[in-house]
Amino acid sequence: MMPCGARLTGSATTAMSKPVAIVAAMRSELGPLLRGASKRECNGVEVYELPSALVAIGGIGHAAGRRAAEVIVGEANPGILISAGLAGALSPSLKAGDIVRAREVVDEASGERHETIGGDAVLVTAVRVTGSQGKRRLATAYSASAVDMEAAAVAGIAKQHGICFAVVKAISDDLAFAMPPVNGFVTPQGQFRAGAFAAHVAVRPRWWLPTVRLALNSRRASRNLAVALEHLIEQHAQAIPGENKVRL
Repeated sequence: MMPCGARLTGSATTAMSKPVAIVAAMRSELGPLLRGASKRECNGVEVYELPSALVAIGGIGHAAGRRAAEVIVGEANPGILISAGLAGALSPSLKAGDIVRAREVVDEASGERHETIGGDAVLVTAVRVTGSQGKRRLATAYSASAVDMEAAAVAGIAKQHGICFAVVKAISDDLAFAMPPVNGFVTPQGQFRAGAFAAHVAVRPRWWLPTVRLALNSRRASRNLAVALEHLIEQHAQAIPGENKVRL
């Protein structure tokens, strides 16, 4: 297996370095972007190599996001760190598939706020998957447009290392969406137990339609997210890794 921090060029092993590093919770969120990308594992985190970016798939939640961000910063020495993935809408104007660029991320657990570059919305990082009632509470409390579960953790690592930070999310569920009971199927390590969830839903007809809708919405969102990320990577592709770090 290829060691962390290295890639193969011909017969030689060289240090990995990319201008852009991206963190997401699940591979399915970035499926179209990662199609054909080489994959390896580093400290329990899946790492995918694109021509101008490295992508870390670390799992769901704050701890998983922080671990993945630490790994990918060490691997890529990037000029910009991006938190990407799917998010829930807190604004009625946002629909499934819409792209959200955040200017600020708020950590629900600590209340800490993180500035980003290139955005115009407020995103809340919640401690659990949130249904419509919880979404309305978060929207009121933070004047936020969307909610995820990792961005604040990734922002903390960017700040710690003095790296530019951006957030690009695609909406998978609108404000009124009846979210299936997914929280009980996320492991402490941030992995989603898809088989156990499917078995749970299979004998509960009330969740069949929401589960199908969520899957279809998520596919549309991941396609749109891939396009947005490709544009962002292209914008930063000419940067020299590690050269445009700034203190935020």
